[in-house]
Amino acid sequence: MKPLVQKKHILWTLGTIVLIVLLYSAAHFYVKNKIAHGLKEELTSTLQVEYEALSLSLLFNHLSLENITLAHQSVLNTTKIGSLSLNGFGYLEYLRHGTISVEHIKIDDVKAAFYTKDSTETKKSKTSAFKEKIKVHNFQLTNANVRLIDRKTDSLQFSAEAITMSLQDVKVSSNTVQNKIPFTYSSYTLAANAIKTALGPYEDLYIDKFKLDGAVVINGVELKTKYTKVALQKHISKERDWIYLKIPEVTLSKFDFTIEQDSFDVKIPSVVLKDLALEMYRNKLMPDDYSLKDMFGKTIRNLPFGLTIPCLMVENGSVSYSELVAPGTKPGELIFTEVTSVMKNISSVGSKPLTIKNKAKIMGAAPIELDWSFYEENGKHLFKASGVISNFNTKELDAFLRPNLRAEAKGTIDALYFTISGDEFVSSGDLKMSYSDFSFVVLKKDRLGVNKLLTALVNIFTNDGSKTDEYGFRFGQIKVERDPTKSFFNYLWINVKDGILHTFTGNGKKEEK
Repeated sequence: MKPLVQKKHILWTLGTIVLIVLLYSAAHFYVKNKIAHGLKEELTSTLQVEYEALSLSLLFNHLSLENITLAHQSVLNTTKIGSLSLNGFGYLEYLRHGTISVEHIKIDDVKAAFYTKDSTETKKSKTSAFKEKIKVHNFQLTNANVRLIDRKTDSLQFSAEAITMSLQDVKVSSNTVQNKIPFTYSSYTLAANAIKTALGPYEDLYIDKFKLDGAVVINGVELKTKYTKVALQKHISKERDWIYLKIPEVTLSKFDFTIEQDSFDVKIPSVVLKDLALEMYRNKLMPDDYSLKDMFGKTIRNLPFGLTIPCLMVENGSVSYSELVAPGTKPGELIFTEVTSVMKNISSVGSKPLTIKNKAKIMGAAPIELDWSFYEENGKHLFKASGVISNFNTKELDAFLRPNLRAEAKGTIDALYFTISGDEFVSSGDLKMSYSDFSFVVLKKDRLGVNKLLTALVNIFTNDGSKTDEYGFRFGQIKVERDPTKSFFNYLWINVKDGILHTFTGNGKKEEK
């Protein structure tokens, strides 16, 4: 090749390289400034964006922003983002179809505070000017700390730390932005620590760790009243339970939910609650709460969202309930330990009966079994209940009877069986007991001595268990009208109490049907 031709080729090659570099630099400069302009100018009316560094590589298809600050006057307090990176922009898909396609988006180190919606604001029309189509193959959020603040009271409604989330195959369009979740996705994972949420003016929920990756594992659950037992009475005008619920581990086999327009449906195949510990206290000296109470089954049916849990299990739980009924006395306490419970067909949308099977030891000693079922027939909310208590030394009940009923019991219940059925208003059933040497001791008002006269009168009408059938049982009948201002547990208790009293004071014979 001639030197002149070689020189022309070299100059042409160099010129082409220079031209490409100039075009790339110009494109790089244009795109970078376009992005910067969009962030600073076009979003100003709704969102203020500031950042320390913007890095762009058209060659390697990469964009990143460092140390971002966001502010929105009606939604966000000042929010900081450590970094945002975008990789794999689909140029060809954008040019051919107008679809914004991104392979990977990662947001790291977020500290955000949101405000609740202003209820006085007028609702905006759902029509949207959003025209673009957006696809993100993988979206990742890491190390985010989030708070939700009540706009009116400036109180914390929700907070969580160390949030990590990934979404796959995210799609946004003019149709999806109309939905409560303005995008679709194929799968997701989620984890967070130190979760706190207010459940209302009286209770808070705490979670140490939450992880969702197909199955859900929740560690360190605590639901508790915001105030102490004594302080709560200063914040309420009528009876209300003080609650402390602790569950070291909750496992959900799967968590599926769907949102369509105004409907929200949750499906969880199974739930396991391990080592549940529930403490409840009520000050009966406060005025009664006369609001109407639904039975448990009806409460589930009337949930404002669709819920389906075929099976829920409690393993090795404990429950204590105490009442203060007289000034200057120690609250009487009922304790159940070694609680196992299996609940089936928990559903606000299905028609199968809700069944609950419970086993425990009452006052840490006597075995007790209690089964419930709730169902609907011809528009009526019905229930059935049955139970068994065995080998129960009634002396164990004195911690509850002494302060609550000014009484002590003596004797042993070898076995107690009951069955009850009814609706929201009336119930009936039967009870049989095998017991021996049973008697009551009625205490004086100060609970420091025995009221001998009342004790004698009560025991005149109380059979000591000596007159039984050939199998050693005495029988009682149950007929009760429910007080609709009381809970289902009160309803169950007055049924059992009615049967026990009839067994003690009646003829003890089985009623022929």
